[in-house]
Amino acid sequence: MTRSGRRILFSACLLFGAVGCTDDAAVPASNAPAEAASNYGEFDRLFADWAPRYVECARSHGADARLTEDGGVQNAYAPGRPTTQGLDAQCVQEVGLPPEVPALNDQFLAGLFELYVVQAQSLREQGYMIAEPPSQKVWVEGYDGESWNPLMEVHRAGRDVAQADRLCPQPDPREAERSGSGP
Repeated sequence: MTRSGRRILFSACLLFGAVGCTDDAAVPASNAPAEAASNYGEFDRLFADWAPRYVECARSHGADARLTEDGGVQNAYAPGRPTTQGLDAQCVQEVGLPPEVPALNDQFLAGLFELYVVQAQSLREQGYMIAEPPSQKVWVEGYDGESWNPLMEVHRAGRDVAQADRLCPQPDPREAERSGSGP
């Protein structure tokens, strides 16, 4: 997964509570909502500001928190510490939640679809069986978590997704944003 993909995945996991948690109710969540970015450039700036402050706080509470090479946060809280959305609850009070990724819109989805079509062709050239996509219009209008996605096709076929991703990487959301904005 690319640097940006990991950041987005990390942020999404945190925002949806997909990371294992202990006692979310032990420390009330900050009243300040996470900042919402209007685009990925802004998201990167906000995350780059938030992450080192969060890591410093988590380390002060006993976590072996570190920034990873790709800009993510590793070991986000110390064992036994109260958490909020997979983060140290006290640090959420002190530095807030990570910024939210930009909201999906039709332009972004059109760009993502274009990149998926390129990825699908690359995977086919590597010997993977990838179904033909629906039309871009149908895909964008009906987009949800089950929409056509080349790597999900690899997964459903029982093949090694990590290997497929190394051969034909998952599209970078920043590139999808640029592709969808047109010339």
